[in-house]
Amino acid sequence: MIKNLFCGMLVGIANIIPGVSGGTIIVILGLFDKLMESISNIFKIKISFKERLENLWFVLQVVIGAGIGLVLFAKVLNYLFSHFELQTLAFFAGLILLSIPMLKKEELNGKKTNYLFFILGIITIALIAYLVPDSKESTITYNELIAKNLSFGYIIVLVLLGFISGATMIFPGISGSMILLVLGWYHLFKSYVAYVTSFNIKILIPLMLIAIGVGLGIIASAKLTNYLLKNHKVNTMSFILGLILASAVIIFFPIKTELYTLVGIITSIITFIIGGSLIYLLDKLKNKKA
Repeated sequence: MIKNLFCGMLVGIANIIPGVSGGTIIVILGLFDKLMESISNIFKIKISFKERLENLWFVLQVVIGAGIGLVLFAKVLNYLFSHFELQTLAFFAGLILLSIPMLKKEELNGKKTNYLFFILGIITIALIAYLVPDSKESTITYNELIAKNLSFGYIIVLVLLGFISGATMIFPGISGSMILLVLGWYHLFKSYVAYVTSFNIKILIPLMLIAIGVGLGIIASAKLTNYLLKNHKVNTMSFILGLILASAVIIFFPIKTELYTLVGIITSIITFIIGGSLIYLLDKLKNKKA
């Protein structure tokens, strides 16, 4: 249970960072296939109540962990991005890039990568990154949030925001935050999460609407991914590996050039190595346990 909660927390943290995919973290931690199948099994008709409950409990552990990660680390990540943007992204890049050989070995089981789908994955991320606006939306203040009225149109936006976050939260390679940046909703999402501890009803109700969308998005994404993995695993994993590779590279491009100082580059190399070393250690521990 502790492991599942911790993994969920890492997924939640990853989903706050534009360019970093929570689904990639799930794959890295070895929970991807199990999570997709568990979510799909919850809604199966021909399954015993005990099995449904076991699957639901596993999914809840990961989701609760993701919620904790989002809430606890939203402000921490705001601080890290304000003071150590390059180093923070280098850590996640190391985490992601060094995981690719491990994922290829585990998920493809010796089968050859389909390079057509691999390249399509790279192109998909490149296209999303191209569509991200150059001028980033300014941070939304607490007073601006509570001043917003819950009109029908705004409710739809909040549910859609949650749906996109949920669908991309568990799909490897695609960053939900990057998609939200393209749509202009990223800072709205991050600000609501950051101010949840105010317990203001004007913050909590929109968050509940976002949570409904997240749940719907997770179910839809899991159903589709589970089907693709069972019926077209090599093509699906080749596409996912392309997404992961491109997303690990593309996260550096929006960074201001003035951050690339000698000290910044050296410290980023160090955090990159730390991220890669963490993956290496996790892989060793997993093999030792096996």
